Amino acid sequence: MIDQLTARLVRPFRGDSWIPWAFVGFFVVVVLVNGIMIWVAFATWTGISGENANSYRQGLSYNERLAAVRAQDALGWQAAVRFESDESAVRSGALAFDLAEANGGPLVGAEVTAQLLRPTHPGQDFAVPLLPAGAPGTYAADITFPLPGQWDVQVTAGHPEGTYRLDDRLFVR
Repeated sequence: MIDQLTARLVRPFRGDSWIPWAFVGFFVVVVLVNGIMIWVAFATWTGISGENANSYRQGLSYNERLAAVRAQDALGWQAAVRFESDESAVRSGALAFDLAEANGGPLVGAEVTAQLLRPTHPGQDFAVPLLPAGAPGTYAADITFPLPGQWDVQVTAGHPEGTYRLDDRLFVR
């Protein structure tokens, strides 16, 4: 019995020497996964678009924007935007904007412009004037989108009675 005790004191038990290596392995895996996630984040980041970079300046004019929204609401105009895709051409079709007075009658004589913004790919944005087409109060243009997917459309209609702005999102195939 004393020989066994002496043998243990001279030669320590080696059964749990893997525990420090388990800690080392765990932290190597954590650092590796974090490194991969950082690389993916930097590789897929498209950056800040020019319009979003001006958020501070836009915030300074916040009260003016609220006043413009109140003035637009006071007009009582009704509007809708739609994209009717051309089945024969990819990403092409007609962008139409319907504008009506508060009583529901068509609003004619407006200068209408549509700004089309790609939320995920800066540099693909473009503007197009919408001209009177078809029924009174309808303004349209034939357009071809450079990329399929989601697009933000900001339509601004200037009229002698006031200005109307509509923001919407379209999906282009």
